[in-house]
Amino acid sequence: MVDLATAVGKTYVMAAAIDYFAAEGVRNFAVITPGKTILRKTVDNFTPGHARSLLAGMEAQPIVITSENFATPVMRAAMEDESEVKLFVFTVQALLKPETESGRRTRKFQEGLGKAFYDHLQEQEDLIVFADEHHCYYGKAFSSAIRELVPKVLVGLTATPDKKTPTEQIIYRYPLARAIADQLVKTPVLVGRKDDLSDHVTKLWDGVRLLEAKAKAVEAYCQVSGAKAVRPMMLVVAPTIEDANRVEELLTDPGFAGGAYAETILNINSSSPEEALDALDQVETPASKVRIIVSVGMLKEGWDVKSVYVIASLRPSISDILTEQTLGRGLRLPFGAYTGIEMLDTLEVLAHERYQELLKKANVINEAFIDYRVWMATTRRADGREVAVIERSEAIPPVAGEDGSEPPVAPEPGSAVATVTSVEARTEHVEAEAVQLSVQMVPRDDVRLRIPKLVMTGVQSKFTLSDITDRDPFKRLGERLAADADGELRRVKVSARTVTGRDGLKTTHMVTSDAVDKVSSHVPLLALEEARRQLADLVLGSDAVPARPTERARLAPILDDLVAGLGMKAVPVLSTNLDRVAARVIDLIQRVQKEFAPKPTYDEVVEVVDFVNVRLQRPMASGDRFGKFERQAGYEGWMRGMYAQAWFDSGTELAAANIFDAASDVAFWVRLERNDCPILWSGMKTSYNPDFIVVEKGGTHYMTEIKMEKEGSTPAVLGKAEAALRWVNHVNADPKTGGKWGYLLVLESDVESAKGSWPALKALNRT
Repeated sequence: MVDLATAVGKTYVMAAAIDYFAAEGVRNFAVITPGKTILRKTVDNFTPGHARSLLAGMEAQPIVITSENFATPVMRAAMEDESEVKLFVFTVQALLKPETESGRRTRKFQEGLGKAFYDHLQEQEDLIVFADEHHCYYGKAFSSAIRELVPKVLVGLTATPDKKTPTEQIIYRYPLARAIADQLVKTPVLVGRKDDLSDHVTKLWDGVRLLEAKAKAVEAYCQVSGAKAVRPMMLVVAPTIEDANRVEELLTDPGFAGGAYAETILNINSSSPEEALDALDQVETPASKVRIIVSVGMLKEGWDVKSVYVIASLRPSISDILTEQTLGRGLRLPFGAYTGIEMLDTLEVLAHERYQELLKKANVINEAFIDYRVWMATTRRADGREVAVIERSEAIPPVAGEDGSEPPVAPEPGSAVATVTSVEARTEHVEAEAVQLSVQMVPRDDVRLRIPKLVMTGVQSKFTLSDITDRDPFKRLGERLAADADGELRRVKVSARTVTGRDGLKTTHMVTSDAVDKVSSHVPLLALEEARRQLADLVLGSDAVPARPTERARLAPILDDLVAGLGMKAVPVLSTNLDRVAARVIDLIQRVQKEFAPKPTYDEVVEVVDFVNVRLQRPMASGDRFGKFERQAGYEGWMRGMYAQAWFDSGTELAAANIFDAASDVAFWVRLERNDCPILWSGMKTSYNPDFIVVEKGGTHYMTEIKMEKEGSTPAVLGKAEAALRWVNHVNADPKTGGKWGYLLVLESDVESAKGSWPALKALNRT
């Protein structure tokens, strides 16, 4: 079981697993879905050319087979072809014994196959089954239909595991609380009324007011940022079809908002025609007019629309609306990441209860967001083998109250938390924010910043272990280790180790080590094949090796040469020094990899343009630039800032801005936003955007990057710094620039050590 929060990416896990198993020789996969909505989505995910297709990122290119096409000659031929990777996608109903039309098709004898289709699946010895939304299959008939396929591997995927699921079956868990804190989904704001009004009309009016405020904010943001236009929508959750129809009547009545929503309603339930389902698939397209979707139970799982900003529950219990599946319909981020603007990063959830009742039911709310962190740890037995141990801890429920009450333990700084509030307070807040967000800021008119536009061309790296044609260094490494393992390995300053994080993922890190293990150690010796396997796992888990399943086979000849060099010492050396041997192998691979990591090419400066970018004013303004840092705040009161407000990602950035602003030799400075001055830094990857540009009175422009201490020496930061220095060199060499540019990389400790001095901060530059 993989327990992954809604909107975080279960489909990516599935695609990666298919790639992994296909590289190991598996040719038959099946995805079982609880209904047609997820089936259609899954088929789209694995259809070449579809907007939702994941195939471009996969090495395996499975042929999708469904209950609609499995009986065709083309698919029958594919099923018999042992070289083809097949992906069978069915609803669980289609696998049941002949009680439904689709079930009769799959259980009926097929002349072309010489057997029933279900029997064909049972006979595939390598069949791997993914049970999507696994919590739906605990009924006896559904469970039997899946398990009677007798798959080699059965993987359940869900955001809400059934309570019957044994803890040891959950191999990885990433809960909603963690996704909210990590800002991978919108932050829910749970809204209730302070008065006794709970009728449908009042609830719908509340939702519409919030929706309109969101729409104004989104429109302003898209205009200024250049982001693709988004049309915010409201999802109304009705208890019954009759209630849904009544809601549709209310919303389309000329008396409701003057009939403004009459043409924008989509009513989806089990009796909806096919046209309504087609319209549901198109709600995010420019041609769609849908603003409000009314649903009874059709959109619990598998509906991936990102522009839902308001969920209005008409059900009589908070527990219904707070189930993660329902809440998840509005959690996806329409802009792909947090914007830093609270209104655009939150989901309004209008619950049925009054505000006071929401607070009384705080335990229910906390249960919905509780973060049970489950991870796999490994321990080595006396015989040298690693065994898995499942550990579990309960983290904080990140829910805060509007009345100022704090969660039981304060979350990490900058983390998002779910909030309980009243509809009156929330509506007032959101509408005020919408007004403030419409206020645009332009640069000061007494300063002029000109940005060189440099031609930058990306080059995609295609390095694989197969590119290592000279394997003699690995053989010589083995010979050195065999000749003097104790001396060779004792002097190693770095080693590799596998670190299992609390999220359950294993990564391989290069770490400093003073250990001096001797070959004569009494640690039980590993079998050579087991030692090779563990060594391969360490190497393949490092950043030096591309994350492709085929790399294991490509690593094999490299390890052959290493082992050949070790000769008779292979077993004792690998058994007692495995992590440090891995570090030496990784180091050799990294040296070769650098030759295959092409840098983007920089050419001439095309033009130098005036920096006239417009900003949206932050609703939360603060003049306390030396007090407690607030991530959402737009700080004001600058003497040398280009804008009336500036906002930051960390307190260290704010402290650096205070240094710039106080410096007498600084003319002005600007905190850069995404795409203000992008620098292509690594192959075809996204551009790097420095934090600041600081312009001195003498005309020198300093691109300035502020980093946490622990990030200062990471490959990504150093790579970006190198790209920025190359950019600076090209710009300074071009006569069209008309000014001097420099680049500063400073860390937290540098900002603190500078003691408010701009010259001191420049002197602490790490590049």
